[in-house]
Amino acid sequence: MQFGNLIRKSVLGALAVGTTAVLAATSPVLADYPERPITMVVGSSPGSGPDVLARSMSEELAAALGQPVVVQNKPGAAGNVAAEAVSRGDPDGYEIFIGTINMAIATWLPAKPPFDPATDFAIVGRVASIPNVVVVSPDLGVNTIEEFVDLAKSKPGDLNYSSPGVGSLQHMGTDAMANIHGIDIVHVPYKGGKASTTAVLAGEVDMFMAGMPPALPQIKAGALIALAVSSAEEFPLLPGVPTLAATVMPDYSAEAWYGLFMAKGTPPEIVDVVNAAANKALADPAVAERFASAGAVVQTSTPADFAGFVAQEAERWKTNLEELGLAGTR
Repeated sequence: MQFGNLIRKSVLGALAVGTTAVLAATSPVLADYPERPITMVVGSSPGSGPDVLARSMSEELAAALGQPVVVQNKPGAAGNVAAEAVSRGDPDGYEIFIGTINMAIATWLPAKPPFDPATDFAIVGRVASIPNVVVVSPDLGVNTIEEFVDLAKSKPGDLNYSSPGVGSLQHMGTDAMANIHGIDIVHVPYKGGKASTTAVLAGEVDMFMAGMPPALPQIKAGALIALAVSSAEEFPLLPGVPTLAATVMPDYSAEAWYGLFMAKGTPPEIVDVVNAAANKALADPAVAERFASAGAVVQTSTPADFAGFVAQEAERWKTNLEELGLAGTR
């Protein structure tokens, strides 16, 4: 896989300006939209994966919409704090939530979020996908994922790992690995991916199945050791780092995806305008390059296609959680 393959453009982006203009001309709902700044709400801390992506596209999104786009961080509960706030907000198109794969996972957990991802949002469009990478501190003394598994087996209950919260992809992935190998490893949730990565750097925890944006610079600097990636194939920015599927988790492949959501009841015309503007921003080479440098692959969609994708992901994770014995009932 070549580095250039990380940069994918959508023909939707090329049509974005025309689509927005036509909608504005034909719908009274759009006569004044947007007439003030728009807030993009991120459910994790600054420097986390969603935050990096939001800030990487905010300027171009603002240009496409004709109003400033302000990034606001509301970390907590694997993104559920921010998601709930947006779901309960005014359906006027002035708040956009950059949601993650956790939107599909949380709905099946025993501790239900105070919203239903399938019904409490207007689904706007997909933004990107990013694999996770298992990282440890050099001080731990392991250099491969197999060595980590062996160490955890030899010290039941002594090792721990961080995650952005209960039910996050990182939590589920590490728990699955522990179940496969009979490992007793302690889960320590933090508020966001950056905080979880910092916990490994500070020696507070032993391991984290990190998102690429906060982890990649630390790996390149030698502050963290990359043991394995969660993608189906090896990751171009980390040559030589094996996949989990090829090592300790046969057939495992899970990449975090990111997309835009707004409050339920937001007029479809506004949803279409934001979708077109987002696709235009994502088609900008500068945005694609920023995403790629953070380990993200640009993904675009129509609102309908993304809604279908989210529904498919929810069913997939329901099955996965049931197999792990972790699923609740919706």
